[in-house]
Amino acid sequence: MDSVNFRFKHASGPGPSEISTAIRLLGAIALILAVCGNGGCMASQMRATPNRPVDASMTVFTSASIEQHTMDSVCLFPCTSPPEMAAAAQWITTAFQTRLVQRRPFREIRILPCEVKSDSEALWYARNEGCTIAMCPSLLYMMDGTGAMTTELAVRTRILDARTGRVLWDLKQNARSQPGYDVDLCWNTITGGPAQRCLAMADCLAQRFAQYLVGPIEKEK
Repeated sequence: MDSVNFRFKHASGPGPSEISTAIRLLGAIALILAVCGNGGCMASQMRATPNRPVDASMTVFTSASIEQHTMDSVCLFPCTSPPEMAAAAQWITTAFQTRLVQRRPFREIRILPCEVKSDSEALWYARNEGCTIAMCPSLLYMMDGTGAMTTELAVRTRILDARTGRVLWDLKQNARSQPGYDVDLCWNTITGGPAQRCLAMADCLAQRFAQYLVGPIEKEK
């Protein structure tokens, strides 16, 4: 009787083919989990290196011939802004100075630390410093979505002739960046790239402003 039970239990257990199938199944599951894990790492890397585009526009109210002012020296005043936007205003001042020095539409770009509140005040400082042009940027609007939401920036720049008091350039720039869409891969979701932050937006506006000024000069070359 005992031998019959032993043979019955032994015969009813999993055979070699079933064990082999179970091992292959476990191996497949482990491979899928590994692929999903690697996908998560790739998604993290994509989120860590955002490259979202910036939509920028420019409205020109007044313009002059840059060819007549390439030998001028410019006083660049700090960007004016509401108190809660002071940090962004500082970025704009630095970005405009850096990009103008790189493209060199004028002979000299000099930053004055004093913030001016009117054209007459800017002209007085420029003349006192021996500069022929006064450049006055101002931050009109900023919305920093911290990357998860839309970022917007609006800047107005006025360039005055210190000799005559005439407005040479007066233009407004708008920049906007939106976060990317999430991609659902069923087993893993790749989060869309975050919107550009205000620092990158300020640099974008500065580049386009400098390009706008030197554009006519480059066409003549």
